[in-house]
Amino acid sequence: MKFFLILMLSLLLACQLIDQPEIAPSFIKIESFEFNISNSGQGSESSKITDVWVYANNNLEGVYELPATLPLHYQGNTDLALYPGIKRNGISADRKKYPFYEPYIVKTNLIPDSIIEIQPTTQYDDDLFFWIEDFEDPQHKFNSFNSSVDLTIINQPDHELFEGNAGAINLSDSNYYFEIRTDELDFNLFPINLTIPAYIELNYANNYPFEIGILHKDASLPAYQKQALITMVPTSTYIDTMVWNKTYLYISDATNFFTSATEFDLYLSVTNSNSIDNIKIRLDNFKVIYRL
Repeated sequence: MKFFLILMLSLLLACQLIDQPEIAPSFIKIESFEFNISNSGQGSESSKITDVWVYANNNLEGVYELPATLPLHYQGNTDLALYPGIKRNGISADRKKYPFYEPYIVKTNLIPDSIIEIQPTTQYDDDLFFWIEDFEDPQHKFNSFNSSVDLTIINQPDHELFEGNAGAINLSDSNYYFEIRTDELDFNLFPINLTIPAYIELNYANNYPFEIGILHKDASLPAYQKQALITMVPTSTYIDTMVWNKTYLYISDATNFFTSATEFDLYLSVTNSNSIDNIKIRLDNFKVIYRL
């Protein structure tokens, strides 16, 4: 009898432990990140923050596509760090924290089974190098190379513009090839370690593919060699409709192959191999960014 009572008490205690009600999660709601520049030398405030990396009390709780309402198994005062995320090289499967945007840090009183809306803001980190071509000056910073046409600056029509003026590339069926290059000594300081970030930010609209790549040279090479970084697919196939997009291109994907290079530059090219008419490519807010 005594053994039976002990067994019953053990079973009742076990049931109480198993049947303990779970604490309901707290929720935070984030619609988007607001991005602001801190000075005019940082160029446009255009951004394309697609994700948020959520840390609670220094623990990574997950990566969420925005807008998001997400559960957190915390209650009471909690330290949150929200990091802006991007699709690196425009690839959905390559989502990263953007290393040049600051996290949004906030202490929040989390309440179980309640939703708290957070409106995070971000800006660029300090100690960054910026090279910017926004096409607002009469002359752009690119050099034509083996091209039958040149990059021009346009201020109309409005449906082909993003912010103010735009860089315009127009090819007809008689134009086979187009290429422009930079000529910047500062680009020789591109990091050649894959783990050290350098990015191109770019707003663009195009009805035909174009290529962006790295030019590299070392003491053994008489001229620059080319390494493609990415081919930008059309944002629209309609001639009269320019659909603008923004991308973050990871320069280090290319420069890390050339550890002996002493000189770097960038190029943009179009090859009209099928004699397509009325090719239109529009560029704005071309930024090159790396850490000093």
